[in-house]
Amino acid sequence: MSTVVSPSKEGSSSDHEDLALTRPALHPPGKVVRRRKLFIITGIAGAVVVVLALALGLGLGLGLKKTSNLSYVTTNSSFLLDQNFVVTNTTTTRYYEFIISEAVGSPDGVERTMLVVNNQFPGPLIEVNSGDELVVNVFNQLPNGTTIHWHGQLQNGTNYMDGTNGITQCPIPPGMNFTYRFTINPNQYGTFWYHAHASTQYTDGIYGPLIIHSLSEPIYGQYDREALVILSGFVSVFFFVCVLRATLFLDWYDVMSSGLLTQYLSSAGIDGSNYGGVNPGAEPPPDSGLINGKMNGSSFDLQPNLRYRLRLINMGSLTEFMFSVDSHVLSVVEADGTSLVPVDVHRVPIHVAQRYSVILTTNQTAGSYNVRAEMQATCYKLSNPNLNTMVLATMTYGASPTTPNTQDWSDAFPSLCLDLNSTMIVPQIAMNPPNSTDTVQIFMSFQQTTQSGGTQTLAFMNSTSWQAESTNPTLLQMSKLGIQTTFDSSQLVITNDNITVVDLILNNYDDASHPFHLHGHVFWILGEGDGDYQSGVSQFNTTNPPRRDTLTLPGYGWIAIRFITDNPGLWAFHCHIGWHMAAGLLMQFASLPSQIQQFEMPSYLSDQCTQQSGGLVAN
Repeated sequence: MSTVVSPSKEGSSSDHEDLALTRPALHPPGKVVRRRKLFIITGIAGAVVVVLALALGLGLGLGLKKTSNLSYVTTNSSFLLDQNFVVTNTTTTRYYEFIISEAVGSPDGVERTMLVVNNQFPGPLIEVNSGDELVVNVFNQLPNGTTIHWHGQLQNGTNYMDGTNGITQCPIPPGMNFTYRFTINPNQYGTFWYHAHASTQYTDGIYGPLIIHSLSEPIYGQYDREALVILSGFVSVFFFVCVLRATLFLDWYDVMSSGLLTQYLSSAGIDGSNYGGVNPGAEPPPDSGLINGKMNGSSFDLQPNLRYRLRLINMGSLTEFMFSVDSHVLSVVEADGTSLVPVDVHRVPIHVAQRYSVILTTNQTAGSYNVRAEMQATCYKLSNPNLNTMVLATMTYGASPTTPNTQDWSDAFPSLCLDLNSTMIVPQIAMNPPNSTDTVQIFMSFQQTTQSGGTQTLAFMNSTSWQAESTNPTLLQMSKLGIQTTFDSSQLVITNDNITVVDLILNNYDDASHPFHLHGHVFWILGEGDGDYQSGVSQFNTTNPPRRDTLTLPGYGWIAIRFITDNPGLWAFHCHIGWHMAAGLLMQFASLPSQIQQFEMPSYLSDQCTQQSGGLVAN
């Protein structure tokens, strides 16, 4: 159900507990409000299809679940925004109901079980104004626990609504519900999204867009229409098992990401790529990309001579995309909710969890054009010979749709697996960072380690590989015990009870780039380079540097960001490649723990921790 409720009905604090009854989620969602058309380009790494190659005489069955009793997914091939939505400074409460469940779908033609929101893939659009109160009642009909994270939301004063498994809450138990209630920061606007934040669940389809409108947004009114372009979706994985150098034959199995994750973390790795520990952290490569929830064939009808704001979101789990439209220049005007001085480009690189807005003007010859979302396969550690990296859609205006014969831009993009050059990301509202008062230096790597269950490939930040505290989240630990600096050995937590200005230096000992996201903050990107960061040698830019919430750390390189610890709570900083976070590539900042004691957390948050059982997600 997606409905807007007046403040008089849902706006009072007394309704808080009533909206979070831990009762079975048995009722289907209501009819979703129809909205004006948005575009969705769906790429890799949302849901998973695996090809398991078996060595001669060896069987490694993963045990497929019967899906005959599951409903079939409704593909959101085009979102519709409410044409009557009023962008205003007058705030209200907006109420949604989400039912998280399993369903059968075939986004790339291969039928499999997926995880979905309200039986939709991708999930429903949330549309709000700055300052609105957002209430989302999430019912969990999965056999395992889950959480929903509101990516990019500052959550100042409501850290317990951040939706991070093992940090701000325990998973919502099967058959129960959790009400997320928080106020959108009045100074926040732009393009955001939501997704599951428990193990690799969002890889299987639990995600959707969150758009924040504001009259104060610098680029508001500089375009005629809006559209949304979501890059995410579906994965087919192609891998081999080598045994005694036997000739291989292939069987295709549709599996959930949990089965694929087991292979990824194993000592052998995907495709046997990590035998001998020579290639730790080699991720499952995708086999297909999707546009509008389909592999190919989507078309978009526009009007001529209009300026369209295309909101780009990469909801994938692994792949960076290169977005372009044949013969049309794109003016980049937003990055992760920060309005930019417009810069014209032919292509926009967008890594996992990042967002851009571009303005496209339909002023070329009437007809049909290719819309391209090219998957950057050179960023993968493993190749897939069956992968078609060029994902296409058709854009038409001023004529009847036809099969486009337009050509891609002839100029080559100067670098792959990285963001736009920092000189192109200039915030419209200039803001120089304050002088730093603290420096934290992190070294990230992948290593084979011996655990109680055998050898695994894990990810490390300094000497710590994170595991979710799914029955005792670090936020609840801090709220019960007060200021603490000692946690379980699987938790790297930087604690400070004063407002500090932190320089976070991240050094990458892996050959691949990594998209890192900091919860609850917008940070300045001060600099980046090859090799290790060298104090006193590496250069920082402190004159209106780029501001965003998701960065790209270069392979075998470093990046430096600066942020202010003025937002009380436990905040995750992690790689947004789903496989990497599940392998342990996450740390936390505990800001102003004395204020955590003053949080008015709903009782159902701790109650659900006491009800955890075998329904916990695997991490």
